[in-house]
Formats: sequence, C-alpha cells, structure tokens
Amino acid sequence: MVQIYYDKDADLGALTDKTIAVIGYGNQGRAQAQNLKDSGLNVIVGLRKGTKSWTLVEEDGLKAATVEEASAEADIIQILIPDEVQPEVYTDYIEPGIEPGNAIVFSHGFNIHFNQIVPPDDIDVFMVAPKAPGHTVRTMFVEGHGVPGLLAVYRDATGDAKEIGLAYAKGFGCTKAGVIETTFKEETETDLFGE
Repeated sequence: MVQIYYDKDADLGALTDKTIAVIGYGNQGRAQAQNLKDSGLNVIVGLRKGTKSWTLVEEDGLKAATVEEASAEADIIQILIPDEVQPEVYTDYIEPGIEPGNAIVFSHGFNIHFNQIVPPDDIDVFMVAPKAPGHTVRTMFVEGHGVPGLLAVYRDATGDAKEIGLAYAKGFGCTKAGVIETTFKEETETDLFGE
C-alpha cells in the first residue's frame, strides 16, 4: 500500500539545531536552499569558489562556502550537482568532512543505487525528490503551496532518518502536496525508464 505523508506528519523541529549544506546552486539547489531558509532553517550553500553562483547565493541572502567547508560544517548534506560529477566531488570534498550521525541527502537515487557513492555505515542516507523543476518548487512555495515529492531511506544509522527526511521535505514545501514513500531502487529505475 502506498504511504503518503503531509505537513501534519512532519516536524521541522527535527532540523532546528542542525546545519544543512546544499551542494550546488542550479535548478534544484537554488529552490531548495531558498525554501529551507524561508522555513527558518540554517542553510549554507557549497560551491566552487569564484563561480557566478557564489555571488548569486550571497545576493539571495544565503551563506556561501566551498563544498569542503560546507560539508564539514553541516549535519545534513544535500547533494544537488549533476549525477556524473557527484562521485568525484563526494570523494574529494564531501566525505572528508562527514562525521558519525550526519546525513547525506539526494534528490535522485542513481549514485547510491549503482554504488557510485558508498557512504560510511554510521551516517543516514535518504532521498527527498520533488517531482517538479526547481523554479516550480520555488514558485509554489512562495505562493503557499508545494509540489509532490518522494521520500526514500537507504540507511537509517541514527534511527531518525525518516523523521529528518520528512522534516527536510516539509522545509522546502513537498509535504503540502504530499510525499510518497519509495526506495532508491524504485526511484532510480522509474526515472531512467521515464527518460
């Protein structure tokens, strides 16, 4: 049976004392970072220094840092850069800063499902995937609505991965429209089949 979660099922309090690093500031990165910030959460954006996005992040009122700095500072790391560069960036810049009890978040399951990224056993790994482009995610949030999304927990090292994932989904608006529980395998294969 399909499990769908809404605002009432998610508690932003699960993220109150946590720092969220959004790695990348493209289509999804910008929308998710802005929505999370507007939900009152502590967000930093990890980028390559000197990029155009660095200035844009600051103009949007967010804190910019290198990917390495953001990953080391964060409790939750959302990786929103293209799938093909994720493994190298993860290995070189994200993994060195990860601590036990941290969480890594994806919006597409490809690199976890196909073992291109293999996180340590002592961190949570989950996916929150909005089913809309970033500009729609942002517009709907600003208008007081949300877009539907998917939630999948790959590893629950802390015992709180699902709760944190639902809070993250609420933070950028997905629980207003409904979040469907799935798996990394199902999301990856249906996404690839759909393309």
